[in-house]
Amino acid sequence: MNKSLKLLLLSASLFLSQLTYAICVQNNNSLNGLVGLDNSKGMVYATTTSSTNECSCRHVRFREQNTDTKMALSILLSAKVTNQKVRIDLLDEGDCDSAYRVYLH
Repeated sequence: MNKSLKLLLLSASLFLSQLTYAICVQNNNSLNGLVGLDNSKGMVYATTTSSTNECSCRHVRFREQNTDTKMALSILLSAKVTNQKVRIDLLDEGDCDSAYRVYLH
């Protein structure tokens, strides 16, 4: 197989693995309550209100082992200050403390 075809296949498999990695996606989250550092280990907490509530979470926590918590906190604070809704991806559908991605809507 030539190098460009191998690279294309590797890129496609990495892309698909990222698409299927999220176990639960909760959309339309408003950040009306607390947002901030939850403990000395760098865990980030956010109170969420979602009109769709796909993951049944009223709060989420971002752990250092799951994501870059400083970046997550930055996005969450930006959303809170500007009243933007966010999408939050969780690694475990039954665990609201397994958040690892956050996107502004």
